[in-house]
Amino acid sequence: MDEILGNEEAIAQLKQYATDIDNRVRRKPILISGPCGTGKSASARLIAEQHGWNIVELNASDYRDKESIDTLLVAASQARTIFGKTNLILLDEIDELAPRFDKGANTAIANLLKNAKSPIIFIANNRWERNISFLRNSVDNIDFKKLTSLTIARILERFVKKNKLNVEKEIIDAIATRSNGDARSALNDIAVLDNAGKDSSEIIGMRDRKADIFTTLDKIFLSNTYSAPIAAAANSDVENDMLIKWIDESLPKRYTNREDLAEGYNMLSMASIFASRASRSQYYTYWRYMNAYMTSGIALSKKSYPDRTKRYTFPKTIMDLSQSKERRSTRVEIARKLRKRLHLNLARIIKLEMPIMATMAKEAIDLKKEDAYDFFMTKFGLEQKEVDWLVDNLQS
Repeated sequence: MDEILGNEEAIAQLKQYATDIDNRVRRKPILISGPCGTGKSASARLIAEQHGWNIVELNASDYRDKESIDTLLVAASQARTIFGKTNLILLDEIDELAPRFDKGANTAIANLLKNAKSPIIFIANNRWERNISFLRNSVDNIDFKKLTSLTIARILERFVKKNKLNVEKEIIDAIATRSNGDARSALNDIAVLDNAGKDSSEIIGMRDRKADIFTTLDKIFLSNTYSAPIAAAANSDVENDMLIKWIDESLPKRYTNREDLAEGYNMLSMASIFASRASRSQYYTYWRYMNAYMTSGIALSKKSYPDRTKRYTFPKTIMDLSQSKERRSTRVEIARKLRKRLHLNLARIIKLEMPIMATMAKEAIDLKKEDAYDFFMTKFGLEQKEVDWLVDNLQS
């Protein structure tokens, strides 16, 4: 608990609540609220761990109807497990309640508040959300505040030191400044940065967007409503083709249930189809269908709650392109030299002529023909380093 920085007053209130529960002091359930990435859920789980409580947890995907909540919580409403542990009922993302999915859910939760003998903790981003107005007179509030960039920098420095990452102080400060108070997303940035290696500058710039990519992905994968994922994508400056790549990379990390994963990829394939149709026909009304499929379609394709333990990683396809940028640039530069001598288009030279030349050059060099480099210089205008590059990269 001491490692959760920036909300010491809220942590103290949470510790007092746990102490009162252990001392059999009657307390109202508590509602922990505050911005994303401030440590709300982590604090609730840690306090339970420190006090030896058993956690019975519900997330947004579980708030489907009265029957689901009643079935899951009927046993947990008892004060202790058969082993004598206190049951903590933890309802995360309670503000994700939506009428379309949660008919009777608020009634079931209200009944739980009246009858439960166990401690109850609700977690929400916004305690003023209309969907949870029925809770206001039944809970005590603990507010987590938005983290400052200095606090996030301290968190990142500790993370870098603990994991022995090679990240400079100025990079840590840049990520902390761009984090907009979200420590989880800042830690994601550091992790992606470590994966991306030399291309770190591109990733650091991501935090300048209206809504960062990690928040957008969380809304897509973790939401249980139609509107939230659509709104998240609309408020993000990530281009559609880039967002599709991020979703493609992240789907297997979040949807571990095979049926959910298959349906998620089905939704993503439909998004790709409409993206392609929009590009080919220049009729961009198709984008509305693409957006619906790749956001709300994926969000609503799951039946079980996603895995939140794995970090997002920068799309491998983009990383591969970035890492091969120099190679592709050299290939095009050589092809342009050859075009002056061969009088063919670049595509044909790259696809057909250059692999043949690479094979010719390798055979000549292997036979130690001293005039091999002179031949390619005289005949095709290639320097020795360009001939060596062909041999190393493009043998047919």
